[in-house]
Amino acid sequence: MTHKVLEYGFYWLTIFRDAYEFCKIFEACQKIGNSSRRNQMPLHNVYVCEIFDVWGIDFMGPFPPSFDFTYVLILVDYVSKVDQSYSY
Repeated sequence: MTHKVLEYGFYWLTIFRDAYEFCKIFEACQKIGNSSRRNQMPLHNVYVCEIFDVWGIDFMGPFPPSFDFTYVLILVDYVSKVDQSYSY
């Protein structure tokens, strides 16, 4: 909530202290409830990919010749969204 207030450009000098005090006294924030294994979400591994680890390659054509090129090779890095294209 505090992030959205600051994101919209509002100035509130004691926003973090007020949010902490609000959560400390608000009843819904203090209740834990009856959580069991049935209510818990399963844990999944987080896959870490470095830049340029996962590429997509497309080969397109033949197209009508343009400067004697009829095919296009497109390479896309899925992590950084860097793309390259070559004409053949």
